[in-house]
Amino acid sequence: MKKQFTGLVILLASVGFAHQPFWNPGSPSLEQAYRILEPTVSKVVTSQVNAGQLGFYVLELAAGFVLDLGLFVGAACPPAFQPRMWLVGPGLEGNERPPFAIPGGMGAKVFAGGWRDYRGHGLVARQGPELRERLRGGTYYVVVEAGNAAGYYMLSLAGAEVPGGTPEGRAALARFNRCG
Repeated sequence: MKKQFTGLVILLASVGFAHQPFWNPGSPSLEQAYRILEPTVSKVVTSQVNAGQLGFYVLELAAGFVLDLGLFVGAACPPAFQPRMWLVGPGLEGNERPPFAIPGGMGAKVFAGGWRDYRGHGLVARQGPELRERLRGGTYYVVVEAGNAAGYYMLSLAGAEVPGGTPEGRAALARFNRCG
């Protein structure tokens, strides 16, 4: 048991050094969006949603910034938990209408599907939609749509590897892997 615990601590520590881990306790609306600071720095934000809920994130991006995001869910979460990820901002056009109001002058694009098993960086997960978009700059929102199931998810933001994060973010990694 001690050996397994030591291995888990090492794996979780490696995740903390690979990306800055943060915990989002809930961001159910555009007005209450979780602010992702320093989008040029690699980080993971873990959160939980119930069936039918949304999680909102806001980023301020420079013109020409390439936003590189991935969405993961805990492998222990129900197989039906396959959230969709929306990108909302200026100059975006999509082929679906989002299940939330978008600010004037902005468009929305959905990223869905692609779910596959993932093991790495101390995670036992399923990796889903990914987006890599060069953006014109300004305020952008990322919205995670739970769908018909509940669970833990993680947004992974690519960027420079800089130590940091929060104790709450590191603690959330174990809950993510257990989906509870």
